[in-house]
Amino acid sequence: MNAQKKILLVQLYSNGDCLYATAIARQIKHDFPGCSLTWMIASFCRNIILHNPFLDAVEPIDSVAKNDAAALRQLKRKVFARKAAGEFQEVFFIHNGDTNQAYYDGCIRSSILRAYGKPVTVPLTPVLQLSDAEKQKAAAFATQHQLIRFRHVILFEYAPQSGQSAITALQALEIAGEIAKQKNAAIILSSANAISSNITGIIDGSTLTLRETAALTHYCTFLLGSSSGITWISTADAAKQLPMVQLLNPNAVWINPISRDFERFGFSTSGLIELTDYPKEKIIDCVCTALDNFSAAKAAYNQIIPLHFKSTKNIVYNLLCYLELGAIIKHIQVNREVYGNHPGLYKQVIAGFLIFPFRLVKNIITKKRK
Repeated sequence: MNAQKKILLVQLYSNGDCLYATAIARQIKHDFPGCSLTWMIASFCRNIILHNPFLDAVEPIDSVAKNDAAALRQLKRKVFARKAAGEFQEVFFIHNGDTNQAYYDGCIRSSILRAYGKPVTVPLTPVLQLSDAEKQKAAAFATQHQLIRFRHVILFEYAPQSGQSAITALQALEIAGEIAKQKNAAIILSSANAISSNITGIIDGSTLTLRETAALTHYCTFLLGSSSGITWISTADAAKQLPMVQLLNPNAVWINPISRDFERFGFSTSGLIELTDYPKEKIIDCVCTALDNFSAAKAAYNQIIPLHFKSTKNIVYNLLCYLELGAIIKHIQVNREVYGNHPGLYKQVIAGFLIFPFRLVKNIITKKRK
């Protein structure tokens, strides 16, 4: 019976990916009423699912570093051995790695949902359960910095871990200072790194955790982001959805544009502007215009994220390392379903096969030298 069914969900990292995966936890509870659900997650991401109402247990691990394919495959074997031994009746390994890379189609959420292997019918809005202490910490922060006296309060995600943008601390300070001066705005520079400034309105947000920053969105009016953890936590149910300008590198291999995700899953893009070419002056002009008239700024500045398949070359290489030819075929099928027979897809598949022997030899030599 479902009441006795024990289920393991494996999604290790990163924070944004784990937020997407909260919909799967919710779906599992819907599909298997009364089950006991355990989530296996990297220790450094476990706080993102703290107090999640759809979980019965959390199993943190430290044995799989990012991009360590061998360790991930070893963990996968251990997990399914535990299932075979009867510890779990179901295992859903949805982490975007190993053969699950086949599901990537230019949208991370798509990969995670496909890996579940069953229809996802529950709401896709990330589930985030904040504690009263976290809400109070955000409220105290807002009071301390007198955010109420500013016309605009901008949350600036300036040091993303997603690799989709590269704004230095100095650039962030220059951008924030000019916006603060022009628009009577407070700019909260939010990252894991402390930053200091004597300019009125520039505030260091590193004293807040990611979860507390989600609570802080209720005291903000705007987001300047880069498709990383702060951006995606602002889309969770415990946060306030803010109008946003996103700074994205269109050539990032693992690109995850907000527009592509929102359009694919039915979220409104009316409050979204994306920039792929963003010198300092352009960012300042775009944000200042958007603060007065968002629609006008969107019409003037929004840029279309170009479609490319650069990730496919790397995915093919990674899968060839373990002779996962079936997964390569699956990757082609997945992307063909979304984009049709796009020549860019097949070009990158071929490139993946061509570079394989050279990159493999290079990686072997590099490892021997370490």
